[in-house]
Amino acid sequence: MAWQVFFLCSVAASAHVEPEQIHLAFAGQDASGYPSGMTVSWFSRDEPKDSTVQYGLSASQLDQSATGHVKHYMRNAGFHSHVEILNLKPSTMYFYRVGSSKDSKWSEVWSFVSASQSADASFSMAVFGDMGWESSVERPMIITAHGLEKKWSAKESRATLEKWKDEKSIDFIWHVGDIGYMDDSYAHSPLRFTYETAYNGYLNWLQNLTATMPYMVSPGNHESECHSPACVVDPFLGRALMNFTAFNHRWHMPSSSCAGRANMWYSFNVGPVHFVSLNTETDFPGAEEAKTGDGHFSWLKAGGFGAEGEYLRWLEADLKAARDAGKKWIIAGGHRPLMRLSHSGMIELLEKYKVDLYFAGHAHKYWRDPPSADVNASAKFYKDPKGYIQVVAGGAGCDEMAFKVAPQCPAGEGTCVRSEQTPDEDPAKTSQLNPVYATDVYSVGRLNVKTSALHFELIDSKHGQLLDEVVVTKTARASLTQNLV
Repeated sequence: MAWQVFFLCSVAASAHVEPEQIHLAFAGQDASGYPSGMTVSWFSRDEPKDSTVQYGLSASQLDQSATGHVKHYMRNAGFHSHVEILNLKPSTMYFYRVGSSKDSKWSEVWSFVSASQSADASFSMAVFGDMGWESSVERPMIITAHGLEKKWSAKESRATLEKWKDEKSIDFIWHVGDIGYMDDSYAHSPLRFTYETAYNGYLNWLQNLTATMPYMVSPGNHESECHSPACVVDPFLGRALMNFTAFNHRWHMPSSSCAGRANMWYSFNVGPVHFVSLNTETDFPGAEEAKTGDGHFSWLKAGGFGAEGEYLRWLEADLKAARDAGKKWIIAGGHRPLMRLSHSGMIELLEKYKVDLYFAGHAHKYWRDPPSADVNASAKFYKDPKGYIQVVAGGAGCDEMAFKVAPQCPAGEGTCVRSEQTPDEDPAKTSQLNPVYATDVYSVGRLNVKTSALHFELIDSKHGQLLDEVVVTKTARASLTQNLV
């Protein structure tokens, strides 16, 4: 009988360490500030005895390995492994699997291409905010108050990303906040605690993308907490998930390589671009989640990731270092449009260090502003623009954005989706009242980068049609001395 009990306990201890929700992020830095490796992250239901990545240059010969650490933030909610594999050969395809050598549990073999370490490397990336999980068909809405929509979908945008992956037309993805809408999951099942189930579902839904290319994330207001009825009634649930806890435990951005903080603010280089992920939620004067989370319940605290003033000092030092290093392009991204940040101190830093583009979400639609210091310059092509160009790409689809897809336009006639002149019914969400182009159909963005030009495209998620585009070029002198007045 004793051996039967031992056997059952042993099986129970190792039965649920199978890896799932695998996702990648850039990691490390070489001497020039380019990513030197990749962080591989995954989830398991039970705690693994070790977290190991086996990798190599052939799917049949995974002859290198690295180990990492496990994070755990609430009871009965699983474990999150993060392993950095560093000193990779640049621009090289690696094959890998993740799991536990001591538990003998492994994922299937996946592959990725390591980052280039050349300042002249061209690349393409997807960029958007505010994408939910599946649609109202698979997840019917029970509650439709407070901005929640009866009919919605993120499947069209998810399919577009899959198509780009298969075509090899993107190298990585940047999701600028509001990732999966876990805090809205109660609207699909009001009497149950669904936050963790929704997060697990979203990451498994994306795994075919995220296990093959970096999926970089920035914090949005929907990452701040769980404020469902279950989390409000049960202090254990609410406090376990407050202050971006799930966001900072599940993802692993390269903040340790750039003196950033967790996943809240960080930067990285790819080719001729210095990318800066802004924190638009906490740690600056007037931040919406400076003291409490998105629901503003007094007992669900938020903020305080750095010392007072640390974030803005970091941001200025980071932007200055990029300009001093002669980076051709600086691209910033954060969740909120810049009008929401008018008293934060961030806008002045973007202007001072001549940031080229700013990507945002938050508003569940798209608009593109003219250059910040030349608001009447409505165009698709800019040479040496005066100021940064803001692109708000928040129309990927979520349960707070009503279902609306672009019509199929006649072939050869360009877009038939006319621009809406008012980017959002809430003026506080806009940075300009005269966007170059605006639309509320489901869409995702793609940025194509060369040393000589930035080319952004807005693609409708239903038919793959080009809705808007902008090309930015600048002279070498303008990249350092551009006048913003």
